[in-house]
Amino acid sequence: MNKPFEKVTAFITQERNGVKMLLVFKHPTAGIQIPAGSVEVDEDIETAAIRETYEETGLQDVKIEKYLGCFENELEQHQRILTNTTKVYIKPDLAAVPYKDKLTRGLTVDYHSIQEDFTHISSIEYVYDKYFKPTHINHNITGWVLNENLSAQKKRHFFHLSTQEKTEDAWELKSDLEHIFRSYWTPLSPKPKIISPQDKWLDFVYEKLLT
Repeated sequence: MNKPFEKVTAFITQERNGVKMLLVFKHPTAGIQIPAGSVEVDEDIETAAIRETYEETGLQDVKIEKYLGCFENELEQHQRILTNTTKVYIKPDLAAVPYKDKLTRGLTVDYHSIQEDFTHISSIEYVYDKYFKPTHINHNITGWVLNENLSAQKKRHFFHLSTQEKTEDAWELKSDLEHIFRSYWTPLSPKPKIISPQDKWLDFVYEKLLT
C-alpha cells in the first residue's frame, strides 16, 4: 500500500464585535461543515489549508496562526482511501471491462480482499434531501482497482487560521461542482454543531481554539 494520504482541515476565526467567531459553511446536501480537503500531489500541508479555505469560502486574506495536531489514521480496518483517480474493473484484470465512471482521488472506499496486483473494493454514494437525509443512491460500485491506487492510512492535519478580511455575516459561493456553499460566522462558544465526523475534529481542537 502507498504512504498515508494527507488531508487538512482549517478552523478560521475572527473577532467580530468583541466575540470570537468561527467560520463554517452549509453544504446544500451534506450539512454544516468546516473547510477541509485533500493535499494535492507535491503540495505542502500549509498551502493546502489556505487553498481549501479559498476554494470553500472565497477568503483570500488568511494566515495560519497555529498547527493544532493531527489524526494519524482516520480509516477503519475495513476502509481504504484512493490515492489517485482510478478505473474500477469488473475483474482483477486490466483487460476486463471497467465501470463507466472513475472513482476520484481522496474518496474513502470499503475494502474486501486483495488478489495479486488488485484490491476488491466497494463504494456507495447517496443523494440527500434538504434535511440531509438520503433519498436515493447515486452510485453503488463494487469492483477491482490496482493496489498502487490505494492507501490504508488517511492522516488529517488541523490548522488554526485567522483573517482580517472584512466580510458580511454570511455569503454564498458556487463550488467547482456547481453547489452553492453558504459561509457564515458563528460564535465559537458555545461549541457550534457541525456534521459527523467533523464534530470529532472540533472536539479535538476546541480548547486550543478558545485560548
